Amino acid sequence: MTSPNQSLAPEGPHQPLQAAQRSRLPSVGVRLPEPPVRDEDVIDLRELWAVLMRRRWLIISVVSLAAILALVATFVMTPIYRSTLLLQIETTGNRVVDYGSVTQEETTGYRANMDFYRTQYELLKSNTLARRVIDQLGLVPMDADEEGPSFFGDMGTMAKAWVSSMSGASATGDALSGVDPEQAQRMNEEIALLEQLTIEPVRDSRLVRIHYDSPGPVEAAEVANAVATNFINLNLERRYDASSFAKRFLEEQLAQARATLEESEKRFVAYAREREIVDTDNRLQITLDNLREMNSQLIKAQGARIEAEAVYFGIVNAGGAGSAAGVLESKLIQSLKERRGTMEADYRDQLQVFKPNYPSMRQLKQQIDELDQQIARETSAIAGGVKAQYEAKSLEEAKLSKRIMELNEEALALQDRSTDFETLRREVTTNRELYDGLLQRVKEVGVAAGIGENNISIVDAARVPIAPFKPSLKLNLAIAIALGGFIGVLAAFLLEALDDTVRGAEDVEGLVGAPVLTLIPKVDARELGLQDEELGLLAFRDPKSSVAESVRSLRTQLLFSTSDGAPDILHFTSAGPGEGKTTTAINTAIAFAQAGNTVLLIDCDLRNPSLQRAFTLPNTNGLTNYLAGSAKPLEISQATMVTRLFAITSGPLPPNPVELLASAKMLDLLSVAAERFDIVIIDGPPVIGLADALILANLAKATIFIVDAQSTHRREIASAVKRLRQANAHLLGAVLAKVGRAGKGYGYGYGYDYMYSYGGRGDQTNLPQQSPA
Repeated sequence: MTSPNQSLAPEGPHQPLQAAQRSRLPSVGVRLPEPPVRDEDVIDLRELWAVLMRRRWLIISVVSLAAILALVATFVMTPIYRSTLLLQIETTGNRVVDYGSVTQEETTGYRANMDFYRTQYELLKSNTLARRVIDQLGLVPMDADEEGPSFFGDMGTMAKAWVSSMSGASATGDALSGVDPEQAQRMNEEIALLEQLTIEPVRDSRLVRIHYDSPGPVEAAEVANAVATNFINLNLERRYDASSFAKRFLEEQLAQARATLEESEKRFVAYAREREIVDTDNRLQITLDNLREMNSQLIKAQGARIEAEAVYFGIVNAGGAGSAAGVLESKLIQSLKERRGTMEADYRDQLQVFKPNYPSMRQLKQQIDELDQQIARETSAIAGGVKAQYEAKSLEEAKLSKRIMELNEEALALQDRSTDFETLRREVTTNRELYDGLLQRVKEVGVAAGIGENNISIVDAARVPIAPFKPSLKLNLAIAIALGGFIGVLAAFLLEALDDTVRGAEDVEGLVGAPVLTLIPKVDARELGLQDEELGLLAFRDPKSSVAESVRSLRTQLLFSTSDGAPDILHFTSAGPGEGKTTTAINTAIAFAQAGNTVLLIDCDLRNPSLQRAFTLPNTNGLTNYLAGSAKPLEISQATMVTRLFAITSGPLPPNPVELLASAKMLDLLSVAAERFDIVIIDGPPVIGLADALILANLAKATIFIVDAQSTHRREIASAVKRLRQANAHLLGAVLAKVGRAGKGYGYGYGYDYMYSYGGRGDQTNLPQQSPA
């Protein structure tokens, strides 16, 4: 082992690796390829399954509780028997004559049939039918005491009482206290019967099943049969009463319709003779056609006027200048302007030689003035033409508007004359159609009134049931298990949504914005017979362990992170304390040292140092002695039990760690260390709440972010990464530490056997100890 008094740069037979690995990283930083973007719209079934597996005991507990409640409820419920009757309902009965009835059965078509059958189903649940069945059978409602105790009944009574108290139902009860008790009793009997009656239409048929539920099997069959029988009787009575009433009513309406028709015909003939009206339809149509044509021409004229107006006001607003649209489009004006520009250029050129009073200069100036006058005259002419065109379009528009007003007045006059005439004619037509329809209907009803037809028949009468219909143990258990499973799964996903800890490598990559370089498994120091501080030396003590394999994988990732090899100054940090930052840094340093690199490990956590405990080194002379005192780098570096691995402990804890780490001496120390060692690893403090990690991240060539797979929250990672980005840290990647065998969505555990790597299962033969070169 090398003495601490030796040089900071290790000397001897151990030569550094290639120059590419010793070189410093570029100032722009080091960054691995960005992690793949996760498509949030794609449902990951494996992730959903992992959630269910993590919360399986919660789901099993909820399902078990629901099943137990279903069993208890099933055994305490009163057995209910159901009797069923099959009824056939036709839209029309057997017709004796080819005349329709006055009831709804005359309608045809799919929509009409649907309305008809819905009507029949509601009639089967009417209070009138219920009263006839109660009176026929002499049914008496079962008292609550005769029903026996019911768990759900008591719960329902309590729930109803609570709802009534919350909704103010007591006031309603006071208002109904004046109702006749006998009438209230009859209403309650009808409601009780209808609550146990179920109408079930048979799909795609004209059949309907009538179910009645009762604690007594005989009563269930009797009520079902009584409902069908009384429904048929009520239907026949309703048909007969409707036909008889319709005949009397139609005869009265027919007499009134005859008188109304005669009166309307007289008024129509008298009005036509008085106004001498023969036919106003053709004349009104011609006027309306002319009006439409004039409106079309007016729209075109308005468009032309707007266009001319725009051109005219464009010239007016331009003040007659040559920038108006009409002036710019004139080829003559453009030609004159070109000649003037040429002469103006000649005038300026000759002005450098001759004076303005020189004869040729005066002549040239006179020609330029004449061109200006010609341009002004042409501009004025164009403006006058545009104005004349605008006034002509305006006049045309005014004439068309006046003509349209005249045609409107003419059409209104014709409509006024024909309105009363058309009203009287429609009244006569309507009265005649009404009279004819009533006359035809009176004849049909007179024939059909005495004919009885039945469109309802019983197919299968109700029988006394043998076994109870409910409660069904299988059905209740199935419902309870399904409902419990749904609630359990919902609760599992709700708890998972409230869980803010990281859920996998993809989650970490999305938060850090850099790839996960490796996953370090969770190990128990007690199972390995080690102290907690000795876990950092696991890669040295047990090179076959899963932790050693993980840090070797991290070393390989770092070697290929850039074209020049691994960054020579690595900074290890995490969001909070206790996430495995120091353990990862020490094992990574050991992995580099075992690969033949000279490594310097610096404990820069000046608030809670732990490097001296892991290597069992004295901490009396360390980093703070150099930063705050006169110690030399040679004096603070110490050799460890690992070959080619040197360490600088924290030294005495200072009151101002931030100022010491931000000093120039810290930068000088890292510069000297990078020149003397292949790899310099900085074990820094956590990011959240401290500024130390931000300073170290800025000084290092690359930062490795450690995440505890068991307890680190995503908001903490996001906050820490944001602070590191603001400090211009070069986040090379993340390391997911303390990954368990049943980790949260990491896809695999770390149950390595190393059968092919180290000679097979149970082979305790150790590799020869590597001696210093």
